[in-house]
Amino acid sequence: MSYSYLLEKIILPVADRLNGTVFIRELSEWRKILALSKEELLTLQEEKLKRILRHANSKSRFYSRLSVSEVNDTVAWLKSFPILRKKVFRENLGNIVTRQNLESLHVIQSSGSTGPPGKVYFDNKEISIGRAIQVLWWEWSGYKMGNSVLQTGVNLNRTREKAIKDILFNTTYIEALKHNEEDILEVLGTLQAKPVQHFVGYASSLYLFAKVAKANGIENVRFVSVISLGEKLLPQFRDLIEEVFDCKVYDTYGASEGFRIASQCEEGNYHLMIPHLYIEIVDGDGNEVEPGETGTVLVTDLDNYTTPMIRYELGDMAVKVNDFQCKCGMQLPVFGEVIGRSTEFLETPGKNFITVQTVIRVLKHFPEVEEFRFSQLESNLFELEYVAPHELRETKDKIAEFFNTMFKEELNIRFIRLQQIPKGPTGKFQLIRNSMSVSS
Repeated sequence: MSYSYLLEKIILPVADRLNGTVFIRELSEWRKILALSKEELLTLQEEKLKRILRHANSKSRFYSRLSVSEVNDTVAWLKSFPILRKKVFRENLGNIVTRQNLESLHVIQSSGSTGPPGKVYFDNKEISIGRAIQVLWWEWSGYKMGNSVLQTGVNLNRTREKAIKDILFNTTYIEALKHNEEDILEVLGTLQAKPVQHFVGYASSLYLFAKVAKANGIENVRFVSVISLGEKLLPQFRDLIEEVFDCKVYDTYGASEGFRIASQCEEGNYHLMIPHLYIEIVDGDGNEVEPGETGTVLVTDLDNYTTPMIRYELGDMAVKVNDFQCKCGMQLPVFGEVIGRSTEFLETPGKNFITVQTVIRVLKHFPEVEEFRFSQLESNLFELEYVAPHELRETKDKIAEFFNTMFKEELNIRFIRLQQIPKGPTGKFQLIRNSMSVSS
C-alpha cells in the first residue's frame, strides 16, 4: 500500500472527521466536476451563480440594502450588482458576512498590496473547497499526495494543526521574506544531499533560487515540477527556473482573499476554475471587453456563502481570449494573460533580497499606509512612497527599524507621502521597482 493511498483513503478522512472538515469529500467531488463536458460545467456555474446571488440578497445586510431585483437572465442579474471595490468591502465587512459567530470560522487576511489588508471568513466546507482545488492544481503538475515538497512561506510560526499537516504532506517550509544568498546556498546544499520532488513558492523566491544556483554553478538540483504562486511569473523568471532545475514551471493564479482562479495545465494554458467562480473582464465602464482586449478582473465566488463577494475587483488586469479547446482534454475555459503587478526584487548592500512580499508583510503592521511603492535608487538608498491620512512622522522610524531588524543591516530609507501612487503603463501599480539607473 503506497503512502499516497494511505494518506488519501485512511489518514485524511480521519482528520476530516476530527476537524469537522470535508477536504477529501470535496477533492473527490472536484475530480468529478473536471470530468464534465463544457455544457455541463457552464450549466452548473449558472445554477451556482443564481444560488449565491439569492443567498446574498436574503442573508447579507449589505446586499439586501442594495435592493437588486432578481431577473430571469442570471448573468444580467449579476451585472446589475455594483462592482465591489476593496475599500467598500473592508468598510462593510460586518454587514457582508452572513454569520454571527465569527470565532468559529476560518479567516484569511488579504495581502494588503493595494491598501490595508482585509479579512474574508469561511466555514469548514468552504475552506475545504479551496484546499481541494489547490491540490487538484498541483496534481496537474505531476504531484501526488504525500510527495515531498519544498515550499516558501510567509509565516513560519506553524500552529500545531499546520505542523501536523506539514508532516502528513511531507512538506518543508522555508522563509520567503528575507532570502539572502547565504541562506539560499544552504538550502540548495540540503537539496543536493536530500532531493525533494516539488518546489512551490512565490515567483520571486523561485527565481532567486534559480539565479543563485546558476551563479554558483549548482547543476544537480532537480524537481519533478515547480509550482509558482502569489505573484506574476515573468517570462524571464520562468525561463531561468526551467533551465536551472530542468523541469516545467506550472503557474497558478489566485488571490489572497481565498480565490482559486486559474492554473496551468501540461499544455501551458491557464484553465479557469468554473464552477468555483464567475469571472468578468471589464472596461472602465464595467462592460465586458472583447476577446483580445485587456480589462479589469472581477470575481464572484460561487462557493463562499459566509462572506459573499459579488463582482469583487481584484486590482488585476487580464486579456480576454477567444474560446478554444485545449489539447490537454479538460473542458474548463482558458483564461487569458494576467497583467498583474510587476514582480521585481531588490538587493541590499548585505546581499539580502527584498521582494514584493517582504514589503507587504512589513507594512501590514502599519495599517495607516493605504498604498505604497518601494524603490531602490542607489545601493543603499531606498524610497517608500506612500498614501496615508497623515504624515507618518514617528512611524517612519518604526518602519525603518522593522526592515533593519528583518535583514540585520542598516538600510537608508526615505519616505515621501503622495496623494496617489501613479500607475504603470498597464494600469497597474508597480509596488516595487529598481530605479538605480534613474536619477533621484
